[in-house]
Amino acid sequence: MVGHVVPHHLGRRPGTGTMPLIPQAVPATADARVDRVLRPRWHLARTRLLWSAVVFPFAVVAICLVFLGLATGARDWAAVPALGAAVPAAVGALRLRGRGITDPPSWLPTAFLVAGCQLLLGVIPGFGIAVNAATGAAAGVAGALFASAWLCAGGSCLAAHRAHRALLTPLVPELGATGFHLAVPARIAITAPAPVSASIAIGTDGVRWSARFHRGRSAGPRVDFAVPFARLHDVAAVTLPPTPALRPWVTLPDGTVLYAQPGPALLLRADSAEWMIPVHDAVLIRELLLSRKGWWVRARSRP
Repeated sequence: MVGHVVPHHLGRRPGTGTMPLIPQAVPATADARVDRVLRPRWHLARTRLLWSAVVFPFAVVAICLVFLGLATGARDWAAVPALGAAVPAAVGALRLRGRGITDPPSWLPTAFLVAGCQLLLGVIPGFGIAVNAATGAAAGVAGALFASAWLCAGGSCLAAHRAHRALLTPLVPELGATGFHLAVPARIAITAPAPVSASIAIGTDGVRWSARFHRGRSAGPRVDFAVPFARLHDVAAVTLPPTPALRPWVTLPDGTVLYAQPGPALLLRADSAEWMIPVHDAVLIRELLLSRKGWWVRARSRP
């Protein structure tokens, strides 16, 4: 997508120029009605996000510092794992001060990455150093802390997942009048079993939809389409008739054809082009898109 619109008030407290790590008000919206509707969701999501990005990761840092205290005679080496746990925690927390706070789909992957780095760079080597240097009860304490660190890592990922669900489930039209990145699945069919997915992403400056073939850990064939709001003129909710039962929708680079079944779909009109996207709730997605485009227009008009 072209450009990136970030309202000047994103996450800032009225009357100040500072931005807290996780804003208390619903970020990226200046609509009082939208704030009132989404405030209970955001309060719950914010609490869980604080646990995911701050409480659990820095608890792991504290555990690694205790490993440092237990590693008598090897504290120079034990300081390295403590630093290895602190850096990912700080990076993950500071990411929320940027675009991360308005990108709920990234909360769980970020929590997983931070937790994984902390375990690999901090907890596992720190535990090994502490156990080898400690004796008796100190070794037992190290073992209990090692298990606690893994629980913190799992808790961080679970809290991020629950924060995402608290904010975006179920989808409501008011979410369109915010800067949150929204992702919804497309409604597709294939004629043979295959690990294929398709989704629609509603960003801050346009809408993008993509389809991909999942091939193990490697990136499989995929196609992407994007329409900036500057080119999007109309969005219509339509119903595909029962015949034909399957309509070719997208062809992946490897020749796999994805089909649209009868049912709800979106019709996007932009300049001289037109696209059809099969979705599960065309009316709701249309409202989200129109609300987001209105938000984009208002954000561009602000000084």
